[in-house]
Amino acid sequence: MLGSVPGRLAAMMFLQYFGVAALTVPLTRYLQTAADAGGLGFKPTHVGYIYMTFCIGAIVAPMVVGLLADRWFAVDRVIAAAHALMAALMGGAAVWCDTYDGAAANPEDVVWPLFVLVLGYAIGTQITLTLAVVISFRNLPDGSGSFWYVRLVGTVGWIFAGIVTGWVMNPVSPQPLYLSAVTSAVLAAFALALPHTPPKGHGRPIREVIGLPALKMFRDRSFVVFAGILLLCNMMNQFYGLFVSPYLKDLGVEVDLGAYGRLAPEVIMALAQVCEVGCMAATPWLLRRFAMKHLMLLGLAGLLLRNTLLYVANVPSVVAVALPMHGWGYAFYGLLGSYFVDREAPPHLRAGAQSLVTFLGSGPAVLVGNIMAGNVVQANRVENVTNWSAVWIVPLVGYAVALVVFAALFREPPSEPNEEE
Repeated sequence: MLGSVPGRLAAMMFLQYFGVAALTVPLTRYLQTAADAGGLGFKPTHVGYIYMTFCIGAIVAPMVVGLLADRWFAVDRVIAAAHALMAALMGGAAVWCDTYDGAAANPEDVVWPLFVLVLGYAIGTQITLTLAVVISFRNLPDGSGSFWYVRLVGTVGWIFAGIVTGWVMNPVSPQPLYLSAVTSAVLAAFALALPHTPPKGHGRPIREVIGLPALKMFRDRSFVVFAGILLLCNMMNQFYGLFVSPYLKDLGVEVDLGAYGRLAPEVIMALAQVCEVGCMAATPWLLRRFAMKHLMLLGLAGLLLRNTLLYVANVPSVVAVALPMHGWGYAFYGLLGSYFVDREAPPHLRAGAQSLVTFLGSGPAVLVGNIMAGNVVQANRVENVTNWSAVWIVPLVGYAVALVVFAALFREPPSEPNEEE
């Protein structure tokens, strides 16, 4: 299987998402855990600064992905080089945290060097996440639906990372950072075995290669609606991404397995990715039978339900429904957005167009969302006790607005792109 093109691309997706999840899933709890309990003792606003790096990466990525992959270098070589650099940066971040966590931790001394190291890793992450989609679309047959199955292996990697960091390792430690660094090093070597994918943009103006012509899509009302809702949803999603792990810890969501240890919140959160895998596996079948708008509405409805249950704080409902709905919403709105943009963009500009999705999904809106989420949690926290109901009401209102606006204004685009355009 690994000798086939889909097999190698699936292995790339597994390693890509395993490495990202090994860092991002447990990091928020490690950063916020008190120094005397083994953490770094960061304030919620400090956590927002660290996760802000991925937003900055999403802003930088569109400026370089089109040039790197559409004009200058083969996609597989860019992925290899980026992950080699990411391995070095995350290794440095792990050593830095290992030196300064625990009883001697001083957040003011630790936060800004860690910010710089994670920023470099985050820029590489946003570039390689985009190129993982690009190399898959370029090397898989059109219309076969195989992309969805290759991509879902990435989510399986995310699930495994949550299990390893939350069960096998100590999530409140630098161990997950070391694991993320090793994974990038492995992927840097493995990328050399990916299908050779040379650039397609030789001879075209720089403005085309960096994807500026893709901005003409904003002349279409439905694309404007899609983009606006994507921005709003990803802004609101930072409340979940940054703070659902400590929220679950405060609710007492942890499973005691006796001699086999305990399932930490990071492991239980993998229920979202289990649901996401099922949704992605069903997507090719669903797209042949249902309108894209209806599937995207289902995704938005899932996100609204997720935040409603987080606000209610009923533990069984949170675990059994709210967490899976996170994966449901990501698959049926976020990933369908990548499919929508790839379908609408001309073939020679698809790397730049996917960069536009990266920018919309992880750029300025997420930057604002990180700041907003950190400040809202900080304002509703007294002596390490958080009023979570006051926190979750903010994204709950945001998702309600998103669902209503999308239902009213989005119109299903034609199934095939207009060749003249």
